[in-house]
Amino acid sequence: MENKQYDYENLNQKDMFQDYIDSLPDEEEGKEETGQEYSGLSEQVEKDLLDYKRRGYDKLNKTSSSRSRRSRRRPRSPALAALLITAGAALIITGTAVTVFSNTRDYYEPDYEVEPYEYEDPWADAYSQMSGSLADPEAVVDGYYVSLPVKVSDFMQGEWKISTSAFNDGQTTVGATPQTFQVETEWGTDVAEISVVSPTGEEVALEDGLITGISFDQDGVWVELNGGISTGSGTWSIEEALKGQKLDWIKRGNEEGSRYIIETGADNEYGYDEYVLRLELQDDYIDRIVMQMDQSE
Repeated sequence: MENKQYDYENLNQKDMFQDYIDSLPDEEEGKEETGQEYSGLSEQVEKDLLDYKRRGYDKLNKTSSSRSRRSRRRPRSPALAALLITAGAALIITGTAVTVFSNTRDYYEPDYEVEPYEYEDPWADAYSQMSGSLADPEAVVDGYYVSLPVKVSDFMQGEWKISTSAFNDGQTTVGATPQTFQVETEWGTDVAEISVVSPTGEEVALEDGLITGISFDQDGVWVELNGGISTGSGTWSIEEALKGQKLDWIKRGNEEGSRYIIETGADNEYGYDEYVLRLELQDDYIDRIVMQMDQSE
């Protein structure tokens, strides 16, 4: 047998180690006459093998071989790998979005009940006092309820005032003869023109006078009568309202303008028993509303 020299470092290599094992004598050749079995390995070789196992080189070789077998498996498709990565990313993003939404909802969701908003009409009280009949001398004037006859002090609102004009020339009292005054806002906007008399026939302060007649212009305040007639109403709506109210009315006028006149009886503590409503139109639309109380002879 050819003798080869092997050093310890060379035994660390797998091929060299296998070659080293193959070079050892067969077990049968190593039996002695004493009948005892002989391994056929020298003490040094046995020590080398034990040391080799102790260091784990045999396990290292098995592990390397196992990895080598795994590496020979068929690789996954790049498209499949991309799909798996995309699906995983989508799941992560979805989970994050759900968590953020849940946290945001919990943070901003009020812990109290919000009552639905209900619109309150500032003129509701004024409209509730209206009778609905054009035969009654009443109106809603810029949200205020007005019914004739009425005292000047009761008619005047916070921002309204009696203006000095040629009608009164600064007059502060009234008597049995009707006096005309102009009412305007503190900003100078016309509200109405009023006719005022003393309720007793004797001279009284202007604020204690009784308004028996009033008129409103189109360019002044908003005025609404019963039957849905208001500032700016047209001929068709006026006649429909009058027919619905079953009132007698007279229409007069020409191409320049027309006038509807409604006369009815009235009842009040001051003895004014006649009421006349005039709707003056320009181009078929109300331009002026006149309400007048009279006493029969």
